[in-house]
Amino acid sequence: MIKKTGRYHVIVINLLVALALTLLVNFSYFVTGNEMRGGHRPPPFITVEPSFVIFRLFYFYVMVAVLVMLNTVKGLPIWRKILLSLIIAIVFYLFVPTLSFKGHWNMPTFMGRLYNPLQIMKVSFILVVSVLYGVIFQLLYQKQHISIENERLKNENLQTRYNMLANQISPHFLFNSLNSLSMLVREKSNEKALLYIDRLADTFRYMLRSGQGELTTLTEELRFTEAYIYLLTIRYENKLFCDIRVEDRYMNWRLPVLSLQPLIENAVKHNSITLTKPFHIEIYTEQDKLFVINPLIPKIEPTTGTGIGLKNLASRYELLTSREVEITDTDGMFRVGLPLLEPDTFENN
Repeated sequence: MIKKTGRYHVIVINLLVALALTLLVNFSYFVTGNEMRGGHRPPPFITVEPSFVIFRLFYFYVMVAVLVMLNTVKGLPIWRKILLSLIIAIVFYLFVPTLSFKGHWNMPTFMGRLYNPLQIMKVSFILVVSVLYGVIFQLLYQKQHISIENERLKNENLQTRYNMLANQISPHFLFNSLNSLSMLVREKSNEKALLYIDRLADTFRYMLRSGQGELTTLTEELRFTEAYIYLLTIRYENKLFCDIRVEDRYMNWRLPVLSLQPLIENAVKHNSITLTKPFHIEIYTEQDKLFVINPLIPKIEPTTGTGIGLKNLASRYELLTSREVEITDTDGMFRVGLPLLEPDTFENN
């Protein structure tokens, strides 16, 4: 449909160019209402009838339209366009309608008078302009084609980079989840382990479903986050709490899939969580952003990590939204701000 629409646009433009060129070479008809003929004597003026003007304009318009269309044909070598344009121009010149001194209609071929400087000048002008127009059209088409191809390659590169980043999520998440499950098994908490497996299945189901898209609504992301937090509360019973305060007007706003999970995972992984010092995570919206904030309570033995989570999130945000993740570490609090995209903005993009 797009290709057909583009072809129709070219045809319309060509017809308008042909009309403009036709009016230009026949401008004398509209100024003087007559045509000047050459000869040995001072050229007399012949009054031109409206019917002849209309037919003459139509004849020139057909000639110009054919030449313009020919020179905008894609894939045809330039030398062939020039050769065919020259042949067509000669054929049309031989049958250009003219008026005799007596006002009769005739054609150069039938009258045996093939040399007419005025008509040669007009046809030559049309020929040159049509060829130049075709060359310019070809250059513009090539430039547009190169721009489209570069944009396509750019998008493919961004998609490849995104896929590479997205593929890092599942192994990273699975690695930490299996560690939690292993702990429950060692503690012989069979019921909690089974429930943990169920919730883990729910989270992976979301990840597989969300893998079909790059952005998701805040509603869907929070639904997954609540399931994920449930897994953590089983492990950190009475030691981990999460407070979610999200304004209703932001529920349909969008953000990259799995944006909250790495933030919560890193907060739990790199901070001390005990009964004497329960760990609190806050998730709230403010000024078109979703914030995740948690206290910094370093462990006695710092946890080593791959560092994938937060870097991955920042990279995905840059690729998908061209916006930066806001990260602050002040007064013993670690805060991450995730820009939210309005539904209209997402649809337009």
